[in-house]
Amino acid sequence: MESLTDDTIVDEQTTAERLVRAAIRAYRLHPFTEVDATVVADIAGLPVEAVSRAFPTWDALLLVTYDMWTNLRGTNRRRRAATTIDHVRTTLAEDVADPGLVRVLAGVINIAGAGTTFAELFRKRYGEYLAALAAGFQRDFDAGAEDALVPAERAATQLLALYEGLQIQMLVRPDLDVLAEYDHAVRVLRDGWRHRPVPEWDLDVVPTSPVLPA
Repeated sequence: MESLTDDTIVDEQTTAERLVRAAIRAYRLHPFTEVDATVVADIAGLPVEAVSRAFPTWDALLLVTYDMWTNLRGTNRRRRAATTIDHVRTTLAEDVADPGLVRVLAGVINIAGAGTTFAELFRKRYGEYLAALAAGFQRDFDAGAEDALVPAERAATQLLALYEGLQIQMLVRPDLDVLAEYDHAVRVLRDGWRHRPVPEWDLDVVPTSPVLPA
């Protein structure tokens, strides 16, 4: 029977996946700025030309590596997190155990903020993650798992800021207990979410004096 599979495509896919897995290993072993095509090819056991054939630009390899690595994260979790806050805490604990991914995430933020061809794709990934957190918070609010008066998107934005801030501190302050700091900061966030915002005073409006009875 004639095969309907293009062996060339299969080989290319196999090579690309091999290179991506090698890139993950490379970022685990080396600082972000020291990983290049030569390092990835050496770990993959392939000629350096294979990298440019499979990925015409370095950002293309980085994007696919980012996608595969973040998808792999959490695959070994034994139980589902009770709330979105618990989910992010578990993710932070995984980051502590796998700091190479955090270095990649930090590098991706720089690309997302630039004007390169792949910037919009990385911004899209960032937006998708924020939207997933917001959707998680909305489920928590609807189910009564979180007591909050703020919109779900605002809660997601603030939690993401906390999470990413602790990721950065994890890299530059290796002795910091980021999980303990996360727990403390989350208690403060939750307390703030339960209170209605205080109205802002308009300092340009001069209050009128009450009219006293004659």
